[in-house]
Amino acid sequence: MTLKLQGVILAGGESRRFGSPKAFVEKDGLPFFHYSILALEPFVSSILLVTNPKLEDLFKQEGENITLVIDHKKYAGQGPLAGIYTAMETVEASWYVVIPIDVPFMEPQVIQELIKYIDLEVDAIVPTISGKVEPLISIYNYSMKEAIKNQLDKGKRAVHQLLKTSKVKYVPMDNEKYFVNINDRVEFQKWIKNDN
Repeated sequence: MTLKLQGVILAGGESRRFGSPKAFVEKDGLPFFHYSILALEPFVSSILLVTNPKLEDLFKQEGENITLVIDHKKYAGQGPLAGIYTAMETVEASWYVVIPIDVPFMEPQVIQELIKYIDLEVDAIVPTISGKVEPLISIYNYSMKEAIKNQLDKGKRAVHQLLKTSKVKYVPMDNEKYFVNINDRVEFQKWIKNDN
């Protein structure tokens, strides 16, 4: 049986702490979200980029060969879980390989390693770095769709809450830099400006 892997880029955040849309901030001449695309592309059948209406036109101007989708109306603005649910509502696949737009050091080998652990006995495959769980760079089974919906309907947005009630394969990884996410200008200065 061929498992369909659907790529999902979470790009619905407001980037309030950063002050401008992080997806389009550049590292080495490429917008951040391109690094998410490059990490996913070798392994997935297609990529959905889940965003909000304010950013939709900006992504369209980039002309990437990915499908843009706006957060499900009922759950708009409710964070990453809403983005994952929107992807599951939009495209039916066996597994959803999820990544945010603010991890410009991400490499394809991270995704390749997680895919090795795909198993019908688990609901999700989630990396850990120095004991820290990274649920937004993970793989989720389609069977989790109802659990995500139920949690959102109760107003519970935290991905960690979902994982507590799921069968999760945690995969320890050792290169912290791949998982650096840029939340504000201080982190941008530290990791991007000073890295050049």
